[in-house]
Amino acid sequence: MIMCNPRKTMMNGLTAASSLAVQVCGMHSGTVKWTGSVILILAAGWITDARAEMPAAKEVADVVAARLEKYQIRDGTEQGMWPSEPYYAGPPTTGLACAYEWMKNASYWQAAQGGGEYILWTRDTTGQLLGDEAHALMWLSRLSKQSKQNPWYVALKEFYDSLHPPGGETTAAYIDLLEKGQGDPSATVFYMAHHTIVAHYIGDADKDVWRSALIRSLSAVDDTANYPVQALGVATWALALTGDLDYTAVDTAYGKSYWSGKTLNDLPVLLMKQQVPEGEPFEGSFYWRFEHSSAQWTDTLIGGWTEDTVYGTLGLVAAATGGGGLSQDLDAAVRAAYMALLDAADAEGEVCMHLSGMGASYHAYAGELLQALWAAQQYLDARATKPARAEDGSMPATP
Repeated sequence: MIMCNPRKTMMNGLTAASSLAVQVCGMHSGTVKWTGSVILILAAGWITDARAEMPAAKEVADVVAARLEKYQIRDGTEQGMWPSEPYYAGPPTTGLACAYEWMKNASYWQAAQGGGEYILWTRDTTGQLLGDEAHALMWLSRLSKQSKQNPWYVALKEFYDSLHPPGGETTAAYIDLLEKGQGDPSATVFYMAHHTIVAHYIGDADKDVWRSALIRSLSAVDDTANYPVQALGVATWALALTGDLDYTAVDTAYGKSYWSGKTLNDLPVLLMKQQVPEGEPFEGSFYWRFEHSSAQWTDTLIGGWTEDTVYGTLGLVAAATGGGGLSQDLDAAVRAAYMALLDAADAEGEVCMHLSGMGASYHAYAGELLQALWAAQQYLDARATKPARAEDGSMPATP
């Protein structure tokens, strides 16, 4: 299978109040990877899901974080980024922040702040923050001792305020450009989800505008998109963290039959249906398309892609944290996804496109893995120490 998709392109435009310039991107996904062409021919029969005795999650995370810290550029004009990944500092920075919160290793915190400084430099250079970059700054702000006076929070506040200046452009106009510029609805959902989480974190005046736009963007996703299940996972994550998964309808303005009659309350069940069942190759991971039995997908691996599993796990954890009537089913699904993620890194901490270790390896994958493992670990620890939920079934939220 030949997989080619640019994660990031640039929409030229003015950054003055009369116009908005948007960095328009694809994304790194379980099926379509990075800038340029990647040729990856996979046959399911070539790979076995040989699952040896699982190492402890903290051990896996420490090795992955140590590799990220080791390969971060320390000086020169590229200081703070990772080799050959100038546009993808967000996920490794977030991952290192998670690792620091988990293990209290000061070198991980120092590296995370270095990533944050690089993101601020790109913000100053382009005038923009991608959703995953803003999310990384949010994590740095959360862990800062300076509360809302820290530079990460200030940068986020300035950016989101700039999207709706008095008498100027609006957040809705920015979102419109973002939606039109992506070219793929699942990529739009990816960045919209991160922006939605951050907008709620800083209490932006238009936080509900972001959330509504995310729901609308999700309704454009079906199996014609590049990475539909990943979009479902990342949207469920963001929507569960920023409000109730209630009976709000998923907009069907795009005419996608998959969403007909669906509400936000259906998202956890829809996501669990995309999890690879026990006994199948890469059990606990996620399929990459909604239709995973059709003959049209039998020429490639239909499950086990790292990023699909990362964002599926984050979606499950967020939904389970919110409570509801699916607590036991979600608990089991989180545990299965957690076990699948323990296969994602090799002994040196390298994380590849697929859980089997096949495909390209990028530091962004490693950062995403750390985030998902830490979210799942916190959830499972809370369930172990405080098995009794609140009256509504909820648990403490994990961003």
